[in-house]
Amino acid sequence: MSKSTSPNKEGEKKPMTLSTKILIGLFIGIATGLFFGEYCKHLAIVGDAFIGLLQMTVLPYIVFSLIVNIGRLSLDDGRKLIIQGIRFLSILLAIGLTVVMILPLAFPEWKSANFFSSSFVAPAPELDFLELYIPANPFFSLSSSKVPAVVLFSILVGIGVMQIKGKDKDMLLHSLDAFNKALNQVNKLVVKLTPAGVFAIAASTAGTMTLDELGKMQAYLLTYIVAVVIMCFWVLPMLISACTPFKYKDIFKYTKATLITIFATGKIIVVLPQLIEDIKELFEEYDLNSEENNAGIDILMPLAYPFPNLGTLCIFVFVPFASWFIGSGISLKDYPMFMGATLLSSFVAPVTGIPFMLDLLKIPKDMFQLFVVSTVFTDRVRVVLGAMHLITLTILTLSSTYGFFKVKKRKIVFGLTTTVGLFFVTLIPLRIFLGYSLKDAYQNDKVISNMQLIHKLVPFTVIEKSTPNPDPLLENESVLDRVKRRGKIRVGFYEDEIPFSYFNEEGELVGFGIDMAHELGSALEVELEFVPITVGHMPVELKNDHFDIVMSDIFMSTQYSAELSFSNPYLDVTMALVVKDQDDHFKQFETTAALDSFRIGYFERKDVADKFIKYFPNATGVRLDSVNQFFYDIEDSIPALDGLLTSAERGAALTLLHPEYQIANPLPYKITLPLAYPIGNNDEAMTSFVSNWIEVNKRDGTIDRFYDYWILGDDQLRRKEHWSVIKDVLHWVD
Repeated sequence: MSKSTSPNKEGEKKPMTLSTKILIGLFIGIATGLFFGEYCKHLAIVGDAFIGLLQMTVLPYIVFSLIVNIGRLSLDDGRKLIIQGIRFLSILLAIGLTVVMILPLAFPEWKSANFFSSSFVAPAPELDFLELYIPANPFFSLSSSKVPAVVLFSILVGIGVMQIKGKDKDMLLHSLDAFNKALNQVNKLVVKLTPAGVFAIAASTAGTMTLDELGKMQAYLLTYIVAVVIMCFWVLPMLISACTPFKYKDIFKYTKATLITIFATGKIIVVLPQLIEDIKELFEEYDLNSEENNAGIDILMPLAYPFPNLGTLCIFVFVPFASWFIGSGISLKDYPMFMGATLLSSFVAPVTGIPFMLDLLKIPKDMFQLFVVSTVFTDRVRVVLGAMHLITLTILTLSSTYGFFKVKKRKIVFGLTTTVGLFFVTLIPLRIFLGYSLKDAYQNDKVISNMQLIHKLVPFTVIEKSTPNPDPLLENESVLDRVKRRGKIRVGFYEDEIPFSYFNEEGELVGFGIDMAHELGSALEVELEFVPITVGHMPVELKNDHFDIVMSDIFMSTQYSAELSFSNPYLDVTMALVVKDQDDHFKQFETTAALDSFRIGYFERKDVADKFIKYFPNATGVRLDSVNQFFYDIEDSIPALDGLLTSAERGAALTLLHPEYQIANPLPYKITLPLAYPIGNNDEAMTSFVSNWIEVNKRDGTIDRFYDYWILGDDQLRRKEHWSVIKDVLHWVD
């Protein structure tokens, strides 16, 4: 995008530059978003339309630019340019990997745990590298924005054009070049709308983000932003100025407007043509705007775009952050695998590479949701560093290829020393600051201890001790008929089955099963009597008419099905172990099976424990009278245990109360167990009614809502509204 302006007459005001207009649009947009809050969310449509207009010409521009400029090269020139490009790309990526290794030093020690993550049982993501990089159908690659495949197609066609001789080649290149110039003119027209587009994007973003979301990720955000600022505004410009004729200030003089646009839009590709023009103007300033240099810029920029850049590479610090956030951290032995996989994963977009890396390192993929939230902030700075990476790579490659590359040793030594000092004086204080600010940050134990029922309560009583129903069944009367006659239903529950049935901090009986019980009471239009189950006596008490139904997390199994009547399953859960954070050998079948011996505790269900133990001949099971024995009374009442066998869903909730523990699945297969409700007196009418009622609640979203709240720790209907001046300061709206 041109920075030149026509001379002004004396006394005339200079026209406002585009970069100034963009900055004004950015700041007014942020102010508007903060003032009006969620009322600005609809401006996202305007922002998306602006980005769409920018994207409209980009891929065609890349295609024709590569074909034209590669077609004009000789084989020797093309080979030299690519060899030098690979050389400097390797140097830049090595710098990026070093930064990714040192950034986690800013994360202080802390303990953490999170609600159950569906990634614990989700299949690994499939990355179709073939489709991403091989243009089997170039038109599909273009329509799907598969940039690597589009670039490969363009390179191969360019090489094909390179082989054509005579007038045919000249005519083809002339026509394609003219069309490319037309595309560039269209793009310049759209760029004039940038201040308005930036305003809409900034307003919608500022209006819909929350301080809560920012607070959760301050360690990651601050660390990444520190790295980006040092790399973008010191390391890369210093590298250019230390090896080429270009001065530090001139690099930003010609690129600042485009960098601001990239920051606002969160995308490099939409202004790639402008970035190319910026570098050409910089070369022109230094009388280096030869035909071969201009052609090299046209080739290198789009050619380098699909390859990893420092912005994308450094964003993978989110992976060690996620590991730290959940309280584990990446072990030293895993770092070589992490670094190698990070380099390969950086070839694809972070939204594809991050889930793959989380899965590779056994980090709950639900952490990806935090990453998605963080992109509201990080995408803006990531792409700026990515753009500076492309600028650096292009300038260094051309300067080395065409003879104006010269290393200034004193400047390199000064730059290297300053860089080490900058990282030292920022990361160490940042670690101290984060350690202080996060010392009381862990709140999930209080969250689950204070959770409330979300279903509208029906009248209920909680009975202190398990006793038979005071109103025995009449002759030929079903349990369902008695419930309707009495106007009450007796619900059996375990007192410590968090998150399915337990007493919260205020002494209220809550949990997934308790919410379901209130839903059942509402459906039957009866009151509830909650009856505690005597540990070890649930089947006997059920047969002796203590409960009409049991609504804690009861696994359905062959053994239980033979002696009890069950409703249809309402939920599937996955078998897992709760183990100490340091016990990483329980995360894989091979390392667990190699243990000489280990002991696991289980509550109530020996048949379920036997199912687990059959995979590990050296394992032994110990029956617990209460789950709390595993956490509190190990040394006094039972032999030392290595793990607690439970469901992953329940285990995750237990780790919220005990963040020094984690859930692990060492089984060679995923063992899923259905949860169902045992019915009193094997009553067919009650069983049929409850099964049908479960089916209705599955379809109308009730079970999903309870699952999201109690198991995943999320409730869409209780989300806090975003802060805004109009609502929270001026109180003009509710």
